[in-house]
Amino acid sequence: MKKLAKSLLVIALGLFMSVNVMADVQTGKTGPDYPTDYYMIVESKAGGIDIYSQPDLESTRLNDEQIPNGTALHIEGEVEDTENNRTWGYTEYHGMYGYAPLDECRPADSRKEAIDSELYIAGKDHVNYNADYDVKADAEGGSQKLYQGPGTKYGEVPGVRDIENGETLHITQDAEMADGSHWGVTTVDGTEGWVDLEKTEEWKAEHLDTVEESVDAVAEANGDAAVPTEEMTVTPTAGAADTASKIQENSADASITPTEAAEATETPAPTETAEATETPTPTITEEADEAENTEKDSKEPEAENTDTKDSREASGQNVKVTASRWYQNPFTWIAVIAVLAVAGLLIYHNKKK
Repeated sequence: MKKLAKSLLVIALGLFMSVNVMADVQTGKTGPDYPTDYYMIVESKAGGIDIYSQPDLESTRLNDEQIPNGTALHIEGEVEDTENNRTWGYTEYHGMYGYAPLDECRPADSRKEAIDSELYIAGKDHVNYNADYDVKADAEGGSQKLYQGPGTKYGEVPGVRDIENGETLHITQDAEMADGSHWGVTTVDGTEGWVDLEKTEEWKAEHLDTVEESVDAVAEANGDAAVPTEEMTVTPTAGAADTASKIQENSADASITPTEAAEATETPAPTETAEATETPTPTITEEADEAENTEKDSKEPEAENTDTKDSREASGQNVKVTASRWYQNPFTWIAVIAVLAVAGLLIYHNKKK
């Protein structure tokens, strides 16, 4: 019986050690403890709060600037931090998913209270409660949703069809939110909701310069070269301008044959043809344009998807832990310790015999 008791004690100690190892190799929280669906309004003595990649103040901070007081957060899950007596809320902010400390927030009694709080911090100069104008829908995907508040976090209006591009929407209220987004109240098939005004023809036409500057800034920050346009590929010289004008005037015959190009380069005499060869211009053909557009269309989505994936991983949007290595698997350590315990017992009994 004593031998059996010793054996059980050794095994118990091995399992206890394996539990500690499992705790040590765990790389972080993989998700909230349980799902939720409610709104919290930021109310901090510091004037705002931060959002983290994990429910830990020592983890990566995802926001550049603090989330200001009055901002409504849609809490999609919770994590109880018993050690620090704190509850963390799993939420989305500016396209990034992470954890916010809820001890510096107050619960909103309803979605309307959350919306009113955000309209209040936007300021009366940025909210028009008496808007009366029409816009035409213009979303990149061809359609867009109607939401229950000025933001995707408020959820889609249930039972309402998608808003198709080109559809005229009458706006009765609009707001420029504190996060820089623009939303308006409209009615679709008798149901009222909020629509993203940045996905309309009027907003894009009015802010065309701003959109182009934003795209250039993002490209410069990522170190990406701007996509060459048709104007950029043509050398702005007198010869090129004459060639381009001739091609536009004779669209039916809008190509320069290789024979003509060869003759122009083979003539060394200082004629008009020679002047044209001093600044070589690219041969422009309809087939080349189509090939260039096809190649550009095929490459741009791939690059965009890659950049989006990288930015999401860098910002902490995917907070779930990726596949762990073999030594991070707690069951591997449990198996190793169990084998060592059994081997020790066998060696002990053999020596005693």
